[in-house]
Amino acid sequence: MKKLFVITLAALAASICAVQAQQTLVTYTPDGVKTYDTTEPSSEVLDTTRFVVSYRMLYHQRPENEQPMEDLLLLQVGRNVTKFYSYKTWQTDSLVRVTPPEQVLANLGNFHGGVQDVIFRDQKAGRLTHIDQIDMDHLLYTEPLPAIDWELADGERTILGYACRRARCSFRGRNYEAWYAPEIAVSAGPWKFGGLPGLILAIRDDAGVLDLEATGVEERVEPIRMTKRNYMKASRKKYRELKQKIMTDPIGYLTNNSNVRMTIKNEDGTPLNPGDLVRGYNPIELE
Repeated sequence: MKKLFVITLAALAASICAVQAQQTLVTYTPDGVKTYDTTEPSSEVLDTTRFVVSYRMLYHQRPENEQPMEDLLLLQVGRNVTKFYSYKTWQTDSLVRVTPPEQVLANLGNFHGGVQDVIFRDQKAGRLTHIDQIDMDHLLYTEPLPAIDWELADGERTILGYACRRARCSFRGRNYEAWYAPEIAVSAGPWKFGGLPGLILAIRDDAGVLDLEATGVEERVEPIRMTKRNYMKASRKKYRELKQKIMTDPIGYLTNNSNVRMTIKNEDGTPLNPGDLVRGYNPIELE
């Protein structure tokens, strides 16, 4: 059964009011702080799409949960740039912008999005940019496009009417099987994957933690945008450290990285030990 938690502290309330004055709502869940922009932030156009691919994602993010997290993600494919992001998160953010703030705060259960990660692959620049939200900060790091050592393997499969071929790789601590469509001659795919002679339409790791499969491919012309923010720049190593902390011990992370002290209670008013909120976490990248 899902538990509700009551968090009380004047300092926390004051910080929320200050942020709301800047057209941002701040909420807390057991996974940490989530902010919502009540007005659409400005953005820059990086490229224009040739087509857009939708993927169903099953992700066993929490090892203690029997059922995986399910999300719908979109891959925008341009001439030079691809963007991979959660449609559920985009949809939730869009809904918040047309809903009065008091209604959002009173009905938080109706405003749950998907993953926060946004990944850009710039083939021309040879650069990957990863954006995510940790606490109230929007983190950004860049790295060279990962060099994935693919092994082409025997096997054929049809996905969405496309004849696909099989490939395998080891990438940052996990072993993957991928299915790519040579008919769609772009070296791209979901998450950080690419480098095959065709679009990756399905990929899963051998441990069954991450499973991505295309549900649609549509020719579409639209801008590929990157939101303009005051991003906190980090290295990939630093990002992984912070992500591990916020995902496994959100209360500890918040109290150790701010001036906030929290009183946490169950919905019946009884005190809750912050240690009771420590949770498991399966990161996609293990190294």
